[in-house]
Amino acid sequence: MKLEKNWFYYLCISLSIVGFAYILICGVSEIGNSQEYPYARKGMLILIFFLTWVGVHFIALLLARLDIGTKLEKKKTFMSVMEGAYVVLILWAAFFLRYAVITHLPMEPASDYKTYYEVAEMMKRGTLQEKGEGYCNYIAMFPHIIGYCYILKQVFVLFGTSVWNGQLANVLFSVGTVLVIYRIARKIGGRLPGVIALTAAAFWPSQILYINMLASEYSFSFFLYLSLLLFLHLVMDYHGDTKHGVRGLLLHILLGCLIAVTSAIRPMALILLVAILICILPLKMRLPNIPQNSIPVLVQLLGKGWVRGILILASYLILSNVLTTNTELTINRSVPSFSESVGYNLLVGLNEKSRGGWNEEDSKFLYENLERTGSPIEAQIACRKEAMKRIKEEPKALFDLFINKYELLWGNDDYGVTWNQAFLKEQNHLTPERAGFLIESRETNHMVYMVFALFSFMTFIYLLKRRASYLYVPILIYLGTVGMHLLVESQNRYHFHVLPVFMIVASVGIGYIFENAVGFVTSQDLIKQDRDKVKLKEELVLKHFEEEEHEAIKTRYHKMTNAFDMKSAIDKGNVIVTVSKKYMEDAPVKENDVSGETEAMPPKFHEKEREELINKIQTLERSNQELLKKVNALKKKTAGNLKHTRKPPKLNLWRKPK
Repeated sequence: MKLEKNWFYYLCISLSIVGFAYILICGVSEIGNSQEYPYARKGMLILIFFLTWVGVHFIALLLARLDIGTKLEKKKTFMSVMEGAYVVLILWAAFFLRYAVITHLPMEPASDYKTYYEVAEMMKRGTLQEKGEGYCNYIAMFPHIIGYCYILKQVFVLFGTSVWNGQLANVLFSVGTVLVIYRIARKIGGRLPGVIALTAAAFWPSQILYINMLASEYSFSFFLYLSLLLFLHLVMDYHGDTKHGVRGLLLHILLGCLIAVTSAIRPMALILLVAILICILPLKMRLPNIPQNSIPVLVQLLGKGWVRGILILASYLILSNVLTTNTELTINRSVPSFSESVGYNLLVGLNEKSRGGWNEEDSKFLYENLERTGSPIEAQIACRKEAMKRIKEEPKALFDLFINKYELLWGNDDYGVTWNQAFLKEQNHLTPERAGFLIESRETNHMVYMVFALFSFMTFIYLLKRRASYLYVPILIYLGTVGMHLLVESQNRYHFHVLPVFMIVASVGIGYIFENAVGFVTSQDLIKQDRDKVKLKEELVLKHFEEEEHEAIKTRYHKMTNAFDMKSAIDKGNVIVTVSKKYMEDAPVKENDVSGETEAMPPKFHEKEREELINKIQTLERSNQELLKKVNALKKKTAGNLKHTRKPPKLNLWRKPK
């Protein structure tokens, strides 16, 4: 299904450009503020921007000049084997790095992470309703809590109840997410972007350092991007000439169910559902040009984007209701709907004093209403009403709060370090060696985050000029997360699930740089060949001119002398002279002999030279045509991004130059 640009597409790309520009501004402003020489750090970051930008372009031009891409394309089997080996190697490296963190940075669950652990343990024993009344009320107010708890419960049932097993499960989810990110980037951008995204996801510092927390982000991200990968498969690989209409129907239902499971872990999965519906509803699948009776009915139905959207939405709603009912049975309480469950988060998110983060005042307000009403739903509704009052009372302060919250959420990527520092210190595990390692990791992480933000910013600019890309869906995930957290509670770690968007977008943008380098080199070669061809044609014209001048001199000489060429007449048999052969050999040549004068004329243009020049011109023309085909293919691939200089006008070989 072909994605088309519209006004909303351009709006989303433009908003992303503004958003990432502000991320870059915040990142440069914030780095080094806690250091003795802050401006040295800022200058180093700007220098890294310059070196990476220039370095990527230089490598792209060098590889394009050496024509490495064309040479490697001829070795498809070799490249596939090498790519597969690299993927396996990187996945193992990603696993061992994460395993090393949970081994060398021991962490006991605290705060929300302790809640996950204890609820999962009670669910395994079947004592949640008996011993966890407070947790049941908490889950009733925030139903998504139980999603990750259910995953932990299954881990505890299979491998035993321990923090280690929960952390190891997160390692597996994280490595699985690395693989899924690679597949998404490869599907959208090709082999090179896929490899870059794979490497970035495997070694992203904050994604590694946060692994020792019993956090829901890892399982959530895995299912979120697995859903995105399935969606891309359905719109990019499922064509109208398929004979598997039933399989297509089942895959769309599976996609809706997968998003429902993801939403049960964290409700932010609704952003992906909305993004998919925005993208797929206007789409139409091109059916084969054959009689309609020959096309399966299911394939005809799936050719309409709105039918696909209904299938995904319906399966999502059905499974979501089943999961909600299961949650209510597990805690023996009614749970609020999505609009009701955001009351507390909205109240906290609109608290200007706490910058939209957790605070004691709003938490106390929630539990007071819970105690007063005895209903988690009523407590959430009371929070929502209070949040509406804040909007009405201080509308002018909202804009300042929104900018502040955006900077808090996206200004840095330090949560992996800060949470480790806080909890390790609290648990007396923060040794000087670990503290030094975390400080160094923080600086490295910020550099990586900013570099990928820079290349993502560049990619958005490319997208304004190129054909519509399915990067549109990851971009909608970013924008949806921005819009949601401008209103609800916000923390720096809440952008965890959007980091793969940075990796995918930036890697595809680097792929665009390499495509443009190939187009630039090809165009320059074409221009050079045009110049060489013009030069050869001019040389051929001059040779023709010399030949004509030679003939003209010869003709004028004959007219002026009116001499009789005895030797030529004898050779042709027009005159018979009865003299001895010895006389002809010994006869001296007179100064005014025609043959002598002829030898003094300019040498005649040799036919062999003429043929060589013509062959050179024809060879250049063939090479020119091949380059033109290559340029046209690149133009088609990049939607006309590559500009080719107009070809020089053809020369008339038989007209004398002025």
